Amino acid sequence: MRAFLISALLLIGCASAPVAEPPLANLPQHIREDLAQRDAALAEPGVVAVRVNENANLGEGLIVRPLEVVEDSRCPQNARCVWAGRLRVRVAVEGVGEREVILDEEAVQTPHGAFQLVAVSPGPWTDWPEGARPGYRFGFKRA
Repeated sequence: MRAFLISALLLIGCASAPVAEPPLANLPQHIREDLAQRDAALAEPGVVAVRVNENANLGEGLIVRPLEVVEDSRCPQNARCVWAGRLRVRVAVEGVGEREVILDEEAVQTPHGAFQLVAVSPGPWTDWPEGARPGYRFGFKRA
């Protein structure tokens, strides 16, 4: 019985362990530089950076949680495109419900104030090495 409980606890610990991001050293220089710039934008004053299903507490009762990327049609930075594309994210706003936000577009109005999606990492590139693209991080800011 003791062995069973220990095994069960170990399995639970493995299941809840955070997903490791791929090592940056293996990425091309231009992608590493872009990631550094995007990390800086996510660390700007007033910006709250979160991943999917994490809460961005923007203060005064305004809590936003990204649920999923609905569209990422941003033109890769190493390509020529007719349209710049956009990034749309479905979010849950506490006490309000679900909304859709678009990177760098109009603020979303809520009873607790307005907010915008102002930064996203990683950027769009055509030459991500296999399995190296990190998960999305979103930067929200009060408007």
